[in-house]
Amino acid sequence: MIPGFSCFTLFVLWAADVCQSVLITQWPHYISRLPNGSAEMHCYQNETNYDYVYWYRQQRGQGFQLMAYLVAGFANYEEGFKSGYQAVKVKEKQLWSLSISSVQEEDEAVYLCAASLHSAATDLRPAQKLTATREAARRTAIMFTYRNSHTVEENISGTRRMC
Repeated sequence: MIPGFSCFTLFVLWAADVCQSVLITQWPHYISRLPNGSAEMHCYQNETNYDYVYWYRQQRGQGFQLMAYLVAGFANYEEGFKSGYQAVKVKEKQLWSLSISSVQEEDEAVYLCAASLHSAATDLRPAQKLTATREAARRTAIMFTYRNSHTVEENISGTRRMC
């Protein structure tokens, strides 16, 4: 056996595992709804099969807020999101959806989907941004707007990934 060959092979396998990442795609780019209308957004994971998927919301001037997370397809909701929100995994695919059954003005936010192999999210992708506009005295149209098409290599605490 050639000692240098086995050492090199192990290094390549180790390096490939360390820098493995997940690519997340979200859509639609825009959704506009009147109050009490419903809205749905989707999150697709590339070739990987990460078991943990997270949905976050960031309201204007605030930090990220965990809404729900799915473990092996089963949803768990944080306080304030147990009613009116539904996070689901489409069977046999790396596709997840987040539904809001009755959009309200407080739903104005940036929504993000994250996936992780373990219980800590490492990669966030900007998904949709909700913005409010006024059509009449008390009517508010809510719009989900795609925030950024570039991949974001920052996690919740703001540290950058190096791979």
